[in-house]
Amino acid sequence: MAFKKIRYNTGEEIFKVRIENSSGALLDNWVFMKNDFTQWVEIMKKKYGFGVKTRRKDRDLDWAV
Repeated sequence: MAFKKIRYNTGEEIFKVRIENSSGALLDNWVFMKNDFTQWVEIMKKKYGFGVKTRRKDRDLDWAV
């Protein structure tokens, strides 16, 4: 799994993420292109054991709200 090379002056956003623990010590430092964001999230899920949870609504009862 590899990220794209950082390309400046292309109009695409570049994400810079700094991850620190509660004492302020640096745990990770990441720089990646916007298109690689979903891939980065998957890596962070595996590394730190968190998940992005979404609430699923029952669409059959949307009319009742």
